[in-house]
Amino acid sequence: MSSEVFEVAQVGGIEVKNRIIRSATQEIMAIDGKVTNKMIDMYEGLAKGGVGLIITGYFTFSKTDNQLPSTISIENDEAIPLLKVLVEKAHSNGTKIVAQLAHQGSQILQQTNEFVYGPSEIVDPFNSIKPKALKPDQIEIIVNEFGKAALRAQKAGFDGVQIHAAHGYLLSKFLSPFFNKRTDQYGGSPEKNTKIVVDILKEIKCKCGKDFPVWIKLNSEDFGYEQESLSFESTLLTSKILDDQKIDAIELSGGTPAGKQSSSRSIEHEAYHYEYAIKLSSTIDTPVFLVGGCRDIEKIESILCHSNINAVSLSRALIREPEIINRWKNGDSTKAKCVACNGCFNLNGVTCIFNLNEEKRKAQQIFLKQLFS
Repeated sequence: MSSEVFEVAQVGGIEVKNRIIRSATQEIMAIDGKVTNKMIDMYEGLAKGGVGLIITGYFTFSKTDNQLPSTISIENDEAIPLLKVLVEKAHSNGTKIVAQLAHQGSQILQQTNEFVYGPSEIVDPFNSIKPKALKPDQIEIIVNEFGKAALRAQKAGFDGVQIHAAHGYLLSKFLSPFFNKRTDQYGGSPEKNTKIVVDILKEIKCKCGKDFPVWIKLNSEDFGYEQESLSFESTLLTSKILDDQKIDAIELSGGTPAGKQSSSRSIEHEAYHYEYAIKLSSTIDTPVFLVGGCRDIEKIESILCHSNINAVSLSRALIREPEIINRWKNGDSTKAKCVACNGCFNLNGVTCIFNLNEEKRKAQQIFLKQLFS
């Protein structure tokens, strides 16, 4: 295989053993917001499987968020000791690890707080919840909470953090003209819509130091929400602003659970954000990562050899085959076994439906049919 894939490289300010990243995937394995042995085993398996860097499932931390007990909470220093164990398992196998930080906003499965918040009072198509609009002072608190969470991740040994501003979560909605109807400093133009993200980036760099890598996950487009849906032109502008602010890397994704992109997330579609990533990586200096539908090592190799794209991220393929990177590296270039069925979304902990016994598989199929119908 090409040295473009499997030799040591700099990826978003972090030295990695290869340029394949495990993209963030919510584990649904925490108990009372704490790391569990099941989660540690999963991350150790990914590291042993050969992936160059792991981005964790999102960590929650804000008092204005609706935190679920199955999601890791990094709201206070009590989280640090168990997170250190998670980091050590990755590092001991030569894999770097980045903590993803997110605020869910109105895109929630279950309301645990009195209020649900968003940039504006626009009903969320995902769950029909109408959030309360955040006040400027509440936004300032959230910015500060992002910084504190990043500092805790740094103390736990993470190699960097990723700001989650894609897929319909709070920051994604600030960037979207469909959801952000504000007329203050946090909305009304692509530049103002981006202000909260820029403020968070500055806050993290202030608390953790300018050399601590800060990445971001952005939507190329939202693929839905009528004419006001987030466009790639707006994402380009946001990316240029973040490029000027010295963000360390941009992982380019797309779509939301309530959008119209689900039909393209199928086995027939390979690297479905590729054209967007090509344009973005040719426009800015910040390293760009491609995520979405990458299942063929020969295609990955071609992408990294013939474009400015810095790295490729995988998620579902690694859920079914955590060892796939070693398999590819050792010469078996067979495509990933993942069939893009989304059967890995399991409230008992993310796992491939094909790795379940027959009884559990049938129960999971019923659950998924009810969820996505």
